[in-house]
Amino acid sequence: MKHISIIAVLGCAILSLVSCKNDQKDIAATKTEKSEEEHLEEDHIGLTQSQAEDAGITYGTFSQKEVEVPIEANGSIELPPNNIASISSLLDGFVVKINFLEGDIVKMGQVLVELKDPAYIQLQQEYLSVYGRLKYLEQEQERQQILNDADVGAKKNLQQAKSEFSSKKSELAALKEQLNYLGISAKAIENGEIQNRVYLRAPFGGTVTSISAHNGVKVMSGQEIMQVINREHMHLELQLFQKDIPKIKKGQKVQFSIPAFEDSPVFDGEVSLVGKNLDVVSKTIRVHAHFKENEMLIPGLYTEAKIMQDNKKARVLPTSAIIMDKGTSYFFIKTFNNEGEIKFEKVAFEPGIKSADYIQIKNYDKIRDTTAIVLNGAFTLKAVMNKAVGGHHD
Repeated sequence: MKHISIIAVLGCAILSLVSCKNDQKDIAATKTEKSEEEHLEEDHIGLTQSQAEDAGITYGTFSQKEVEVPIEANGSIELPPNNIASISSLLDGFVVKINFLEGDIVKMGQVLVELKDPAYIQLQQEYLSVYGRLKYLEQEQERQQILNDADVGAKKNLQQAKSEFSSKKSELAALKEQLNYLGISAKAIENGEIQNRVYLRAPFGGTVTSISAHNGVKVMSGQEIMQVINREHMHLELQLFQKDIPKIKKGQKVQFSIPAFEDSPVFDGEVSLVGKNLDVVSKTIRVHAHFKENEMLIPGLYTEAKIMQDNKKARVLPTSAIIMDKGTSYFFIKTFNNEGEIKFEKVAFEPGIKSADYIQIKNYDKIRDTTAIVLNGAFTLKAVMNKAVGGHHD
């Protein structure tokens, strides 16, 4: 009897265990079905005919539109080398005066910096001394030539006079060039005018971009005191990967923005030059593009650009039909209309080329071109759907 009782108890326990497991499976299955139903509910919504009309919902389908296919490239805004000038002195000197501030506009020939140094006066004195000596040697050469022509002077004296004259003439020419570099007039020195300052002038009209000295400081020969740029011919210098080289040609449109600018506007340009030298390290070539002058744009700014290829046909929808949800792009389709209720489904897709008016529809679930797509009222459907999902979760 004891054995029969034990067997009976074990049998009941096993049956209870099996029953519990079956109940857990049923609960899990119910939860899965419920989760799937909730997911379906999140992507579907129903409105009455009057609600759809009040929301201003209109229908249509995909359009075929010629769009410009962009090639992405990065780069920066640059200036030609001839449009950047480093203002420095040929000789050491002390800064007496700086006539402009950073950001000032200057005209060609305006005095930017004034310098002084005893060496400037010594150079002019040396020029004046050599100039006077040359005048004497010129006269001596003429005198020796007259004596030689009269056959009363030694030829070696004439040759010596010519040699000394030629040597001093070269020395004077070299000194004159040094004075020209400093902006000092040799003619004024010959007339007895000694200049105690050197004036550094603007080589072209432009903008002062930097100043690296101040009054009283001594600057060395070749040391930059100021930088001036001419904004003319400012351009984009883009890096283009080798795979895109065959797609680029002169005259193509370029759209670019400045990532450093908050809500950067899009600027327009045009390809002006396609480089022929491949950088073996980065596997890129340089592409130059010109754009219209804009005060916002300054040399050195990093840019993100799109070079537009020739147009091609693409499937598009108007921007009013597109919504964003958690970083994914969607549009709505009408699934069916039954007894006054209209059902809508949210369809995810991969966006392509975007403009102010339309978006290219790339990869998406297979939707026929005859499917009724919501062209207006998508944002209202999104709001209603979010409200319904929120209420359901609560």
